[in-house]
Amino acid sequence: MVTTRKKRVAMTEKLKKDVFMACVVRVSREILPYGSFKAVGETHKIHPRTVANLWYSTLKQIPGYQPNTPLDPVSLLANVPETAFTAKFENSGRNPKHDRDMLLQEIKNIDPTARRTIRSLAGAVGIPVMTIWRMKQSKKLKVHTMALKPKLNDDHRLNRLFHCIAKIDKNTINSVAEMTFKSMYNEIHIDEKWFFLVRDGLRCIVTQDEPPPKAISVSHKSHITKVMFLSALARPRFNHTTRQEFDGLIGIYPVGEIHMYVRASHGHQPGDLKWCNVNMDRDLYRDMLFNFVLPDVKKKMPIDNNIILQQDGAKAHLPDDDPLFAAKVTELFGDPTAVKLYTQPAQSPDLNVNDLGFFNFSTVKILPDSSKGRS
Repeated sequence: MVTTRKKRVAMTEKLKKDVFMACVVRVSREILPYGSFKAVGETHKIHPRTVANLWYSTLKQIPGYQPNTPLDPVSLLANVPETAFTAKFENSGRNPKHDRDMLLQEIKNIDPTARRTIRSLAGAVGIPVMTIWRMKQSKKLKVHTMALKPKLNDDHRLNRLFHCIAKIDKNTINSVAEMTFKSMYNEIHIDEKWFFLVRDGLRCIVTQDEPPPKAISVSHKSHITKVMFLSALARPRFNHTTRQEFDGLIGIYPVGEIHMYVRASHGHQPGDLKWCNVNMDRDLYRDMLFNFVLPDVKKKMPIDNNIILQQDGAKAHLPDDDPLFAAKVTELFGDPTAVKLYTQPAQSPDLNVNDLGFFNFSTVKILPDSSKGRS
């Protein structure tokens, strides 16, 4: 028969006070009745011997107490010192082999690139791995992730400030109430992103009698096929005109062309279609805006005027005053100012909802009506 050892309960200061109070309450006729230690131990889920040791050790610390004398509950509570319930966990256990303060100083002098993992840090300091692990568990060490940030100069910071100030609602600037930002319901953020066609080590849950999904074959794990998408997102809201919920997704459009195989191979036959990536240039970007983005904006956006398309400053993107773009907007909306282009401040990916959050997902679900590409 295998027996499991019960987890030891930490005797905190509060638990000690509660146990001693429970014993004092049970004092009757100036004695502690038989079985009190067992009853108190069962109530607080500790061993009766632990209750007895706490009871007698506390009585010894009461000034003027003599063993085998009548017990007075009022006198016990009035004369028991507060130090009788102090929990000293830091002094328990054996002394550490390595001085923690000296180790912390040595760790500070080590190059950050040499302490990316617990094992590498332990090897650099020359101590066991478990020592580093215990220091991490005791909150003396913590894990910090160094994220890459764009290098900003004074002009970048100033343009960022102007961009944020422009988002403040002008009607609330001189009002008594607190200033608020605009609703940004008429803004659409567009950007491109490369996505891997498949991810290595992708996990999924299957039923007991279900065959596992077939893995996609690649020539090499370091050469996984990538596909570029152009994403257009707006702020979700409830459309009171159509009485429907608008999820904010204008469209996700693959960037590439469909080609046809000419020769036969072990993986395809002549005439089979294949997807080929193309470089995003200004002509392709303008073509996708005219054929995909703007028609979907007209069809899906609840607001049909004064729409702003926010883009980053990539060389392939259009200038804000592009005449061909204004002509296309006039053709679709009847007003050249119905949709305007706006280039966000340089070195500011955190001002675009695609870079800020949407592209952080590992996979992107392409809706049936938005899976368009160039053919």
